[in-house]
Amino acid sequence: MSADPAGGHPSRAVLPDVRRSTGRRSTGRRSTGRQGVGHRDAGRRGPRRLLLGDRPGRDGDRGGPLLEFAAIFPVLLLVAALAIEAFLAFVAAERLESAARAGARVAGAERSEGAEAAARRALPSWLDEAAVTSGGDDHGGFYVEVSHPLPIVFSSVGLDLTLTRRVDMPDV
Repeated sequence: MSADPAGGHPSRAVLPDVRRSTGRRSTGRRSTGRQGVGHRDAGRRGPRRLLLGDRPGRDGDRGGPLLEFAAIFPVLLLVAALAIEAFLAFVAAERLESAARAGARVAGAERSEGAEAAARRALPSWLDEAAVTSGGDDHGGFYVEVSHPLPIVFSSVGLDLTLTRRVDMPDV
């Protein structure tokens, strides 16, 4: 190991001064090639311009996303309303079918006495407007038919659709 010529600790050897190829010492700052850019205009531009930078057309774009949202929002609302209505139509079809089955079971056991009342009891409260009919079919059995108008939630739309489920019970 070589010792320091000044007689110090051997691990503290004096290293030669590293200079650039130009022969000047480094000041620690890098040159960007543009002298004074950014400092000269700092007073004029303000802090917002310094943070965001110079973006051409940025000021003319203000409020654009809000206008796009305002244009799309009614369409999104309509899609959401249709999705809710479709979901409730499928649930209603299942409930009407279940009520018709309950009425048909009673009609088969009691010969049509109380079939409509049993079907009404099987309906949920939001389907109270459903029409329930029962009677004898062509094969000597009984039927129960439950109908409800659509749409369910948005009834002011004026669509003339009716959801109907019919269950036939043979006479055994």
